[in-house]
Amino acid sequence: MQLAYRYPVRTVGVVGGGIMGSGIALTYALAGHDVVVVRRSPEGCRATEDRVSGLARQLVRAGSPDAGRMSTVLRRIRTTTDLTELAVVDYVVEAVSEDVAVKQAVHATLDDIVAPDVIVASASTAIPVDVLAADCKHVERVLGTRFYLPAPLVPLVDVVRGAKTAEAAVEVAARLLGGAGKRAVTFDQHAAGAVGPRLQTALIGEALRIVDEGLVSPETVDRVLTSGIGRRFGVTGIFDRLDFAGLDTVAATLRSLGRPVPAPIEERLQQGQLGVKSGTGFYRWTEDRVIAVEDALARQLTAQAALERASAPAAVESQVVVVDPTVLRPFLDAAVEAYRSCTPEEPPGCFALLVGRMEADRMVVERAVLARNVRGSDQAAVGEYESTIVPCFGEAYDNAHRGFWCHAVDQLRVHREAEADGLEVLGSIHLHPDWHRIGPPAERGMRISQHPTAMDAYMIQQTQWPLNLICYVESSGEDCSYTIGAWAPPADGGNRCKELTLHWSVPAR
Repeated sequence: MQLAYRYPVRTVGVVGGGIMGSGIALTYALAGHDVVVVRRSPEGCRATEDRVSGLARQLVRAGSPDAGRMSTVLRRIRTTTDLTELAVVDYVVEAVSEDVAVKQAVHATLDDIVAPDVIVASASTAIPVDVLAADCKHVERVLGTRFYLPAPLVPLVDVVRGAKTAEAAVEVAARLLGGAGKRAVTFDQHAAGAVGPRLQTALIGEALRIVDEGLVSPETVDRVLTSGIGRRFGVTGIFDRLDFAGLDTVAATLRSLGRPVPAPIEERLQQGQLGVKSGTGFYRWTEDRVIAVEDALARQLTAQAALERASAPAAVESQVVVVDPTVLRPFLDAAVEAYRSCTPEEPPGCFALLVGRMEADRMVVERAVLARNVRGSDQAAVGEYESTIVPCFGEAYDNAHRGFWCHAVDQLRVHREAEADGLEVLGSIHLHPDWHRIGPPAERGMRISQHPTAMDAYMIQQTQWPLNLICYVESSGEDCSYTIGAWAPPADGGNRCKELTLHWSVPAR
């Protein structure tokens, strides 16, 4: 379909190169667009270049998948002090200071410079589109695209119409944002502060009241948010959480605090709509939808925990692992069963999480809890395997039955059980079969042992668990034997895991 405005977009112009403008410029450069940033002075241009380079370095340090091509991305961005250079771009973003007069002047000037079929989007959060375009002839191509800081990382962008904004302009802006990996939500009219800033303002106000009342310190408020409720917001929002908590429970909590129950909740309670427990609340809930949300939340919380382990200051390294052989019996029984029932087409997969305690000079394993293969039911994990593991580690891994990792829901459950018992999840154990004997003929050269494969090293590096046991099982006639190796994550992001000393404990008499 031919749209009334230029699409596809090859070159993006950005007016203003402060924190927001620099982030928007890098966002579009990462998406493959050439970007021209306009500043008022050469000093401003240099400041923008430094700021964009700093953002790029930040992404590289954070492990961005774009790290390897960041120099190419930066070459797509250039700065200028000449606004008329935007006469040849395909899309323009205005991101100057939040001053009505300044923004109106910029839009009026752009209206004369930029071709009529080029959209002019504003990053303003407070000024209505109609006010911005007050002095423009082509008001139908002006709209708002409100990014959230940091712009390259936060996926949400508000797309705001003015009274005369053309629908085709909204469609092109949404397509462009989608191509840059953003999720566009569309507003039919200006809302002061939009949804995100209003929610944030309400949260700030309540946080200030809590501190002012002397309940806790500012540090405690921040920790409650960042380590508690804030962690869930990456997957579930306000209304999701209300439905999961149960609207009857929410109402009871509000009453206990001496606060009124809001009408939208009271109305649903009168109709027996309690949320997930009744199948209907603010949303309709099927069993599949509940499982999908719970799985997504488990993945999010597990990934955050792994990130914290990776970035935490190094503790005293425990080089010794102490294991009671009977603790591993449930895993060994399951591993041998999986091994005996496998075929060359259906490789065996068997995982267990290791729970115990970390002592000053050793790790002590006290239980092994079996966990499902995440590829069995998690479509996101299936996609990750196909897009990451197979391309990285070769065709031998291109098999729908190969194991990948412990299911995130099982990880979350075992973490909670361990914490309740004063223990912690130390890591995992998984099965290696003698694939050079039982694998497909084309893979019989793959000699696997209790040493990590390249894929194992990758997964061990990703989780940053301090303990990773690998159980190698081989057959000799009707009998099976096994050996176990213990490994710590690779040092300094490398791919060579560190071997640990494994001690088998002797039961006390």
